[in-house]
Amino acid sequence: MRRRALLLGACVLPLPARAQEEALTRLMAGLAAVRERRESFTEEKTLPGLDVPLPSGGTLRWTAPDRLERRTAWPIEERITVAGGRISYELPGRGVRREFGVEERPELGALLEAVRSTLAGDLATLRRHYEVGFTTEGEGWRMRLTPRSARVRALVEGVTVAGQGTAIQAVDTEGAGGVTRMRIAAGT
Repeated sequence: MRRRALLLGACVLPLPARAQEEALTRLMAGLAAVRERRESFTEEKTLPGLDVPLPSGGTLRWTAPDRLERRTAWPIEERITVAGGRISYELPGRGVRREFGVEERPELGALLEAVRSTLAGDLATLRRHYEVGFTTEGEGWRMRLTPRSARVRALVEGVTVAGQGTAIQAVDTEGAGGVTRMRIAAGT
């Protein structure tokens, strides 16, 4: 009888994990179908030693297959563009512009892939850089991304991406340098 109960338990336990994997696969296919989006964001960075979070806001623009642009409008104008294997950083008001390859800063590239690969619906790339945990919550979903690389983990303990349907609503990043909470408003 005990053996039968153990076998029955072994048959039943993997089903929730399988269902979650199927839901993740469906989500990623849905995200991959969205070829372009432009959304506004607000962000708060909480840093050790500061009494209040540092706020900012701007727009995110995604163009498939691999272009992500983040334009911060306030408190200072800043633009980060990732396209293919290149990263461009600009402070237009100060005349600063730098461009470099992702391979030159692999830890930054891995962090950018948390958002870019999610938007692209590219689960294989996410899994190359992160352990991917996935749960559904009512109509919503949540991915917990834990860096595989010790070099990246030195900067970031984890990234949580949450949304509903193919809309990404939040990206939270936790690390030794503090916590960053980004909230995204769809379709601006």
